[in-house]
Amino acid sequence: MPNPSAGRSSTWPLDRRNRPRQEPQADRGEEERRSMARMNRVFLVVALLGIGALAILQPACTPEPKIGGRETIPADKLDKILAVFNRGVALMEQYQPQKAVTAFEQAVRLAPSWGDARLNLGIALLNAQSEQAYQRAEQELTRVATAQPDNPIPHYALGVLLRHLNRSDEAHKHFERVLAIDPDSSDVHYQLAEIVAVTDPAKAQAHLERVLQRVPHHESACYRLQTLLRQTGDTKQADELLGRFNELRSSKSGMTVGFKYGQMGRYAELVRTFGLPSITRDDAKVTWSEHAAEAGLLQACLADRATPPGLAIADIDGDRELDLVITGTARGISCYRNQGGKFQAVTVPEVPGAIGAFFGDFDADGDPDLYVTSDKANRLFRNDRSFKFVDVTEATKTAGAATESFGAQWADADHDGDLDLYVANNGAPNALFRNNGDGTFTDVARETGVDGGDAPTLGVVFLDADGDRDFDIYLLNDGTPNALFLNDRTGRYSPAPTSFDVLADAGSATGAHVLDIDGNGLEDIFLLRGAHEPLAFVQTTRGIFTRQSLTQAGHVPGATNAALGDFDLDGDVDILMLDVGPAAAVRHQWLRNPGFTATPVGEQHATATAGGSVAADLDGDGTLEVLVVRTGSKPELWRTQPPAGRHWLRILPERKAEAGGGIDPTAAGLQVEVKTGRHLQLRRVQTSAGYLSSPPLVAHFGMPTGNADYVRLLWADSVLQSELEIPGDGTWIAHKIARKPSSCPIIFTWNGEKFAFVTDFLGVGGIGFFASPGESAQPDPTEAVRLPPELIKAKNGRYLVRIAEPLEEVSYFDQLRLRAYDHPASVEVHPDERFAGGPPWPTGEPQAIRRRVFPIAARTDTGKDVLATLRHADRDSVAPPKSKRFTGYARDHWVELDFGKQPAPKPGRKTILYLWAWTEYTYSHVNYAAYQAGITMQPAVIEVPDGDTWRVAIPHAGFPAGLPRMMTVNVSELPLTEDGRLRLRTNMEIFWDQAFLAEDVPVPDLKEHVLDPVVADLRLLGYPREYSPDGRDPTIYDYHRIDHGVPFKTMAGAYTRFGDVRPLLRDVDDRFVIMGKGEELALEFDATALPPLPDGWSRTLVLWCDGFCKDMDLYTAMPDTVEPLPHHRMEKYPPLKPPSNAVELKAYRKKWNTRRVTLR
Repeated sequence: MPNPSAGRSSTWPLDRRNRPRQEPQADRGEEERRSMARMNRVFLVVALLGIGALAILQPACTPEPKIGGRETIPADKLDKILAVFNRGVALMEQYQPQKAVTAFEQAVRLAPSWGDARLNLGIALLNAQSEQAYQRAEQELTRVATAQPDNPIPHYALGVLLRHLNRSDEAHKHFERVLAIDPDSSDVHYQLAEIVAVTDPAKAQAHLERVLQRVPHHESACYRLQTLLRQTGDTKQADELLGRFNELRSSKSGMTVGFKYGQMGRYAELVRTFGLPSITRDDAKVTWSEHAAEAGLLQACLADRATPPGLAIADIDGDRELDLVITGTARGISCYRNQGGKFQAVTVPEVPGAIGAFFGDFDADGDPDLYVTSDKANRLFRNDRSFKFVDVTEATKTAGAATESFGAQWADADHDGDLDLYVANNGAPNALFRNNGDGTFTDVARETGVDGGDAPTLGVVFLDADGDRDFDIYLLNDGTPNALFLNDRTGRYSPAPTSFDVLADAGSATGAHVLDIDGNGLEDIFLLRGAHEPLAFVQTTRGIFTRQSLTQAGHVPGATNAALGDFDLDGDVDILMLDVGPAAAVRHQWLRNPGFTATPVGEQHATATAGGSVAADLDGDGTLEVLVVRTGSKPELWRTQPPAGRHWLRILPERKAEAGGGIDPTAAGLQVEVKTGRHLQLRRVQTSAGYLSSPPLVAHFGMPTGNADYVRLLWADSVLQSELEIPGDGTWIAHKIARKPSSCPIIFTWNGEKFAFVTDFLGVGGIGFFASPGESAQPDPTEAVRLPPELIKAKNGRYLVRIAEPLEEVSYFDQLRLRAYDHPASVEVHPDERFAGGPPWPTGEPQAIRRRVFPIAARTDTGKDVLATLRHADRDSVAPPKSKRFTGYARDHWVELDFGKQPAPKPGRKTILYLWAWTEYTYSHVNYAAYQAGITMQPAVIEVPDGDTWRVAIPHAGFPAGLPRMMTVNVSELPLTEDGRLRLRTNMEIFWDQAFLAEDVPVPDLKEHVLDPVVADLRLLGYPREYSPDGRDPTIYDYHRIDHGVPFKTMAGAYTRFGDVRPLLRDVDDRFVIMGKGEELALEFDATALPPLPDGWSRTLVLWCDGFCKDMDLYTAMPDTVEPLPHHRMEKYPPLKPPSNAVELKAYRKKWNTRRVTLR
């Protein structure tokens, strides 16, 4: 968990840690309700139809359907069947297998003989992971395997299920059947290796070698094979494989196997319906007609220009109608306001020599700003939503070099949450302007390795070429090879390896489109090369591109530009090629998909003069128009008239109203997938496409049926969301889901029935968190976590505690103890705990309270009454006014609490403010972006009235260090006897849930007992699943629903060996238990060592923790390695000096930290 307290005092809370002390020695409810509902329906049928109907309901009397293929689907139910089938697929990809089961059950009822429906039902049941589901999965899969003996999928899925149920002999038979069908299946070789690894390690080794021959990046096989090789003494090859394993895991490029959907193997994945049944060529008539004059587009572009005009389309004024900017006109650029499909010229600043225009919201205010490339000086204009463009080129430092610039594209190149800008220069180094977040940019093209040298670059494409969910850069060069650079996520890009050489075409590239040509769900590239034939690079499997022909004829003539869209609304993307053909016979051609058959559009021209072109719905009727600007001519506006009965869907990514509305900056680069019946469509929303063309941040789809079965959105910051059953024939406003809160190590305790989630911890001990360049925030390694009495009960005389690590982090535990406080039941005990930004530091000491004093009034700085909200700790919180740009930040705000005049505390006592709350942590990369913007995080301060104003009375009140917990602040010195008001002011995302005052009452007989763990077992666990018990934030974790094989990165370095680690947890001595993601510490404390409680007494348990944690954020110090290890006397991290006991620690590391993860 990152530590958000940038700018803290350099004084460390060592007094708290070193003070002298006396140390005494799974949900079945819904399933039952559904079962009862089904039973009631049966009883109702019997009652209505009579006893004779009972025979109809008996399964034994129902003939077993004969399992077949697609021919068994009733033709009159095809669309309905595919709709529920697709719904099941989408639900599985949302990791909701129970709901997917329901969808596939419906598909089976509609088409009981369709084998694929039953097969998917079996796979969904396999992933539902309950005993009843496993039984039904075995039945369904066996039924299909019997009917389709040569189908590898049911046999493989059965093998996975039976192996999971420890029925390895039966699983082995099914896997052998798959091997007979597909001898080269790496998945089945891996499964067989796992089965025979103990009984026949040599055979297992042979299977794993076969796996790695075909799939060198098979991460699980690398690890398993190196284990077997060590057993045979071949440590050299084992070390090589371990190095490959760690490299794959670190780069997220490896293939892993786990008992989780998507990681069980290809034959354990759902059957999809691409091309089911085959899609025939669509010959329905589509008319094209030209309407530029009717739309008011009458101004011609200049004729005496060496470069064609450019075009940019965006909603400039926020009315959800698309407006235009055209370059190459008399004033350089011309702007048109869209008024219901009619365009009105608007005066904008003059830009001599303008070539291209590109919209992007660089300041994240919801309005598209405009960058203009030129043969003189590039310009950046800030948009204020009223067609007033302010020249901010000088202020933002984005003019670039004095050279001829052509293409440009806005994208979040460094994935820090704001838009950067790449500018393509003709014959000079290109520019990558990094957004500093403060209204300025820095050209980092050279230092990041993507300036392109002196190549004649005309365009740039941001895409995820290697499938790792970050933006790679593809440079389009005129006459020299195109260049692909892969994003290393370390502030640099690397030239793509030879496997991408097919993309390095040396023709005259002018522009490119990213699209899915073949409907396989992977992005392809359509490369324009002027008069030369365009090229199609089809991504057949992830990261593998092949050059293919669009048509059976194998030849597509060259064109000046192309516009892409589903012009006939049949569910396939088409291409309108502009100015195709020889001189004096130039004409547009519509390449209609499927098949890309050519249809002429418009009249012949004498010369090819088309410039920028964009396909968009400009009049809001659901069909696409194509706007083309031409050298020396008026624009062309082509309107299509698709066949009657076709449908459409427009997806508009916007911020929510509370975030300011307008476009979402992270929509630049958004990938949208729409599944409708048999059709899969994919679009990449970009600010540049084709040649000198900037399309709007809108995704448009043709819809063969009225609704989308599902829409999947992959945002530019890797947030993935899926939405079901989106209605067609309209605009769907897509709001990005909130990023999940991060978490440090998390605590579960046995509550008498199960392991219950308590909270996270060690957020105070985060190391390496970015504070400013070269500086990281300082941690507080100690924390006292109160374990609510209702959440911890002894089991067989022991308190059971589980500590899990659910994210890409490493934890360093130095001491873990349980403190038991025995006290009268009339008082409650809480430790003095919070994340303080400075002294006085929290002590962790017990504080006893007898009476809570709640505020009599409470309001926010906006005047909202929040008194009722703050009365109970019930997950209904006072939400902060979140920052539109920076996770974890909010605008400066306060909550005012009025307790009325309070009596002064009795001598020797304290008045404590208790706050139940939680914090949305920020990340190092967000803090970096905020630093660039000149924003400093301010933890909570407490203010009190001072005449007509307020003053800061407690500057370091701090905040709760993570998920919901109680924080305490001593407010004894506040003038509450005169005025009972105080304010909590901060610019952090802190969610206040409950607030009250209480006097710290003395408890002379309070007894404290300290328990060291009698069991401390470090071991593998997996990832407890996140969920919300009430639909509110924050999400918490379920220990009894564990995910495996989550593709997180792992820090390289030496981890503590698995097993008993009790000796490392006894003392604070920098001998850490080093635990990685997906692992747990299983702790047990001897409850019988505690004395019996007297009548009328209670016991409060507090987990006392000392340690550190570190995440893998790119801007965290040393994020990729376990080392250097922290220590308690370091002045900063990384430590400047070794600890004083370095010699002793060397011996500890050699003995205990033997799980070494290395990178080559």
